[in-house]
Amino acid sequence: MKRPGPVAGYLLDVEGVLVRDKRYRAVPGAVAWLEAVTAAGVPWLLVSNNTTHPPDDLARDLAAAGFPVTVDRVVGALDLGRRWLAERGRRRILWLGTPTLAGWWEDAGFDLGGRGRCEAVVLGANTQLAVADLDRALRALIDDGADLVCLHRNPFFLDGAGERRLGPGAWAAALEAAAHPGHVITVGKPAEKIYHDAIKRIGVPPAELLFISDDPVNDLATAGKLGMGTVFVLSGKHPDHGVLAQLPEDDWPDIICGSLADVAGPGAPPAAAGGDADATPPVPEDES
Repeated sequence: MKRPGPVAGYLLDVEGVLVRDKRYRAVPGAVAWLEAVTAAGVPWLLVSNNTTHPPDDLARDLAAAGFPVTVDRVVGALDLGRRWLAERGRRRILWLGTPTLAGWWEDAGFDLGGRGRCEAVVLGANTQLAVADLDRALRALIDDGADLVCLHRNPFFLDGAGERRLGPGAWAAALEAAAHPGHVITVGKPAEKIYHDAIKRIGVPPAELLFISDDPVNDLATAGKLGMGTVFVLSGKHPDHGVLAQLPEDDWPDIICGSLADVAGPGAPPAAAGGDADATPPVPEDES
């Protein structure tokens, strides 16, 4: 761990930081924190692996929960994946994410009809995914030489009932061995692509950015490697420090807080200054 330097901008995860899960109910204190940082004129962006809501819908739902969010504040894996595919002319895809987004892909000019050679298997969150879907993906990867496009690598997420569900990372682990060499791409966290996109958009050097997330393994480790300060909040998928057993100590987050309201920020209300930046997390117990 390192002590973060002066903060000139914030990159924030969404689920587990602003809202607890896909019910999009604000984490206590999160709205006031983001409003205070916005009022102080400090730049911030949301860096989200959300693959169930297009960026416009995500911004709308967060605004409905009280957050000062517009779509231009969202750097999303879903949109990055769409751009990556379009730039490379991959139009015939097998979408293994939530079925409700099929129309979103089709409106963007992608063919999900299964006619002809599949050019890309695209993985997103899908609680209805079946073995038959994975079998179709297997055939596309082996027989068609399709790209395996992982919108992110999170192994699980919290659904609308707050329950843990398998995420795209689990399906990627099952399928990537079948893909042809050089045909596996990850566009969202923990791959660096989405971080570089966010850094470019926010216009702040990495050393002056603070990345805040509830996932030290799939979000914060990469942010730290790129030179950002990192904050692990316990308001999402990991309620304690145990997950740090999965990381070498050099990749542990700089700061651990109960929630976003405990993170000191420019212009934040006094209650938001309760995070302990000097706290060193205890050595986590082996979860195996």
